[in-house]
Amino acid sequence: MKGEAYLGYRRDKDTNIKKKVYHDTLRPARSMNPACDSTFCTRSKLRNCNNIHADKRMELFETFWKKMSWEQRRIYVCCHVIANHKKITKNPQSSRSKTLAYFLTIDNIRHQVCKKMFLNTLGIKDWFVRYWLDKTNAAMPPHSELSRNASRLKKKNSAHEFVESFLNSLPKMPSHYCRSNTTRQYLEPLFQNMSQLYKEYTNKCDYESAECLSRRAFDNIFMKLNLSLFRPKKDRCDVCCGHEAGNISDAEIALHSERKEQARQEKEQDKKLAIEGQCHVYTQDVQAVKLSPNLQASAIYYKTKLCVHNFTMYNLSTHDAVCYWFDESDASLEASVFASCIVDQLRRTLDKKSLPIILFSDGCCAQNRNSALSNALLRLAIEKQVMITQKYLEKGHTQMECDSVHSAIECRLKGREIYLPSQYADITLKARTVPIPYECRTVDYSFFTDYSKHLIYKSIRPGKKTNDPTVTDLRVLVYKPDGTIWYKLNFKDPLQLLPQRATKLSDIVGLGALPKLYTAKIPISHRKFKDLQDLKAVLPANCHSFYDNLPFKA
Repeated sequence: MKGEAYLGYRRDKDTNIKKKVYHDTLRPARSMNPACDSTFCTRSKLRNCNNIHADKRMELFETFWKKMSWEQRRIYVCCHVIANHKKITKNPQSSRSKTLAYFLTIDNIRHQVCKKMFLNTLGIKDWFVRYWLDKTNAAMPPHSELSRNASRLKKKNSAHEFVESFLNSLPKMPSHYCRSNTTRQYLEPLFQNMSQLYKEYTNKCDYESAECLSRRAFDNIFMKLNLSLFRPKKDRCDVCCGHEAGNISDAEIALHSERKEQARQEKEQDKKLAIEGQCHVYTQDVQAVKLSPNLQASAIYYKTKLCVHNFTMYNLSTHDAVCYWFDESDASLEASVFASCIVDQLRRTLDKKSLPIILFSDGCCAQNRNSALSNALLRLAIEKQVMITQKYLEKGHTQMECDSVHSAIECRLKGREIYLPSQYADITLKARTVPIPYECRTVDYSFFTDYSKHLIYKSIRPGKKTNDPTVTDLRVLVYKPDGTIWYKLNFKDPLQLLPQRATKLSDIVGLGALPKLYTAKIPISHRKFKDLQDLKAVLPANCHSFYDNLPFKA
């Protein structure tokens, strides 16, 4: 009765002696048989034998034999077989009075299948079905009831399609930090939480008189579409939360905590050296993406906007902060863009006072840990004859002084309506008054240099063979005026020479100056241009020309 192997009974087949019963026959365990491969079922519009995956069949089989009682199995079979009265009969004398239709429920959806598929999936014989149906005189409801069920299912599918169309209509953006290894898309930062998004969906349903699904169904469809709300900063470290949940061992969390403390101590020590005048120490990061225009009107929920970015550098000794503002028509988020901003600020700093430079940042490879930025800093170290050091904070614990700049700007933005990207620069200048206002630099496409060309080091990986350390294992990079790069995998380790072959400096100098990254503005998508044109209806007239002059793809 549990579907397991057992010893069964048999009768002696010898007719010359009295029949005896023996308890010595091994009956094999129940097993799922092969799926239906009938050509008729493949061509049939009603049967879905070919659409049911083997994993789903096995899951159904195990549920039937391992999780159901004998009575539950009987009810399951009776509820998944329709007994229809025979409508068409070639032989009027046939004793068959009804036709059976078989169904399997997969992910709460019924699929009609053939008899072979039904029996083989559940691992039962035909007499099981006939006996249970005849004994209980039970089967699935007739076609009239099924039609009502089909109508309800159709209505449900229509409501699901409305949710999908609503979510697809919302503007989305890729993640800057994980765009290379994920297909997840993020809604533009207009919704603070799922409750706010669900409220907008209910308003949309009321406006169009559509059926409104529950919050749980809405969230399930949201996850099914591989969407997420844009969250620029994670509230808590994944490793720390994983340890609290029991998924991270004590040894791993101890190593993680040690690295976190080492990074913080390293920053504090360097900050003291900077205050004493022995070096320049900067922290750097990109602010969460901003949008233009950014209004209170709900109509902007369904229109794509122009993305505006702010790269910030904060001097720990002087408390000076500089913000580089640019929009997506002037530059994309690539390594040479950030390298151009960093080199520009460091060159200005070194022109005033030539001292060693130390940079603290998170470990984002696209932004802070790549060959383009490393070669840019190495070129600057050679040009200014000064040592430049990069240090990376522990993942999940990258709080830095430059975050205060972003926080101050966010406070100033509360309740403000943005019509043009240039307004972000004006707000930045007013975000702080003590000790001095923030410095703001609005740059265009002509500002950026392509540092991915004429590389001195084509790779900064601290290893060459399989299982050797990779770029993500780096904790310190040191660029020396002699044209060499040194590294550490741990703050307490001694410096080691990067095991990569460098191009001769004479060959690099012979190639001339580096080219510009862009020769013209970057065209935006046609949909975004059209949406921006539609938004002009809620913008002041003196802002229209800016959006009219944006280049776009045909």
